[in-house]
Parts: sequence; structure tokens; C-alpha cells
Amino acid sequence: MDPEATLYAELQPGDRVVLYTDGITDVFDSHGEMLKVDGVQSLVRETALLPFNEMKEAILNRVRAWGAGPPTDDMSLVLVEVR
Repeated sequence: MDPEATLYAELQPGDRVVLYTDGITDVFDSHGEMLKVDGVQSLVRETALLPFNEMKEAILNRVRAWGAGPPTDDMSLVLVEVR
């Protein structure tokens, strides 16, 4: 994807946007497999019905559970809910 590209999405009340850094996608499990974008998308789907204030912590807990050992990169996760 072009880093200069502009993406548009029409959001409705109740929609959530999840933003994260590569420190989350690049977590390795005990078999050397990275979580990757697909893995993060799965975690978001698994936690999407949780109350908003619990969703972020649930995603981070699942990322930590996936990883084998301490993180090797910084992790940032931002959730936004449309009101």
C-alpha cells in the first residue's frame, strides 16, 4: 500500500476503529510464528463484543499470551469508538 494513500470509511455510531503498531503484529509464539495482521484481526473479532473499556486490555492480554517471552518491540494500541 502506498504510504501516501488516503483511505476513507463511513463510520456509524457504535463502530470501533483499532490502530496498532508493528510491535503487536511482530510478536512470535513458541514455534517462531509471527502473529501478523491476520492474527490481530482475529483478536479484534474475538473481543469486538466486549464493553469498549475492556476490549483493549483483552486484546493486549491475548497478544501477551500468544508471545513466547518478553516483547522485543514497543507495542501501541489505540481504540476509538464512534458516538
